[in-house]
Amino acid sequence: FWYPVVLAAELTDKPVRVKMLGCDFVAFRDSKGAAQVMSNICVHRGASLSNGKIKGDAYPVQEKYGIIFAFLGDLPENERPPIQEVPEYGKEGWKSQLQNYQWEANFQRAVENTLDPAHTEFVHPSMGYGGDREDYNVPDLRVVDEAWGTGTMTVFTSPDLPDSKMKGVKGAGQMEAGAGSHGPSQTWTKLHFSPVAWAHQYGFSCPVDEKHINRFFLQARNFKTEDAVDVAFNARNNDVMLQDKAVVERIVPMFSPESSTEEVLVKADAVISRYREYLKEWERRGWRINVDAMNAQKDKKAFAIPSPARRDSKGWAVETVPLIAPASAEKAAAE
Repeated sequence: FWYPVVLAAELTDKPVRVKMLGCDFVAFRDSKGAAQVMSNICVHRGASLSNGKIKGDAYPVQEKYGIIFAFLGDLPENERPPIQEVPEYGKEGWKSQLQNYQWEANFQRAVENTLDPAHTEFVHPSMGYGGDREDYNVPDLRVVDEAWGTGTMTVFTSPDLPDSKMKGVKGAGQMEAGAGSHGPSQTWTKLHFSPVAWAHQYGFSCPVDEKHINRFFLQARNFKTEDAVDVAFNARNNDVMLQDKAVVERIVPMFSPESSTEEVLVKADAVISRYREYLKEWERRGWRINVDAMNAQKDKKAFAIPSPARRDSKGWAVETVPLIAPASAEKAAAE
């Protein structure tokens, strides 16, 4: 899949070391100013290429939404899943802001937190009633299924904002909101405060490894688009992120259970179950790294994520990361 590497504004002709999916990469801009990403391991003696000089290309790269993305895999261009679209970006009447932060958490847990339609009532005071309503129930959910993900939208009554950072943005009343996934670690959240005042948020996360994520958060809004309120919106978004962070970083166990019998799922968790089905499908295709096998050998072997060039030539010095074997057609059908 496509993963965010660095903020485009921060990438220069000086090589930068970046860790993604448990492997080290180097990102840089070439002599033409184009962004490039490649494995950070020197095939001669294993030194860090981020300390070297720039010459040549690497993994497929796109620069979109102020972010450098790299495709980490060896699928041909016409078979690659797309980067999540942000139709509001650069559109007249919309204002976009980009933030970047890191969590000590597993990417799947973070995505499931975003998808969870009930968590806002208890985690985000400005979006619910702090769990004080005895009659609280998750409203009826409208499922949104797409080619590379799933989500829900719902209508609910929101209280007044308890703080002054966003004073005047909205008051109590009917509100439509929802969230969804795209690929394994990209998300969208839509907040419709009124029929005309909307904020759409997009999360582009990269699993640094199985216990850390680097997340790029893009919010687009079609109200209060003047620059003067950008600081207030960033502060508000940061508050919400910290509320989620406090929950996700303390989830036990750190990884989502392998079986649904290890947790109590309710009707509102249908979207999370659907997301897990997508992950299992991509695993059956052979698209998932065998993290346990990689970690067992990490001090003795260097690994690299498959790239398109590996399909065309042999004799690579650095081994491909161990992958979970794709399921046979018969086994996939049975499952």
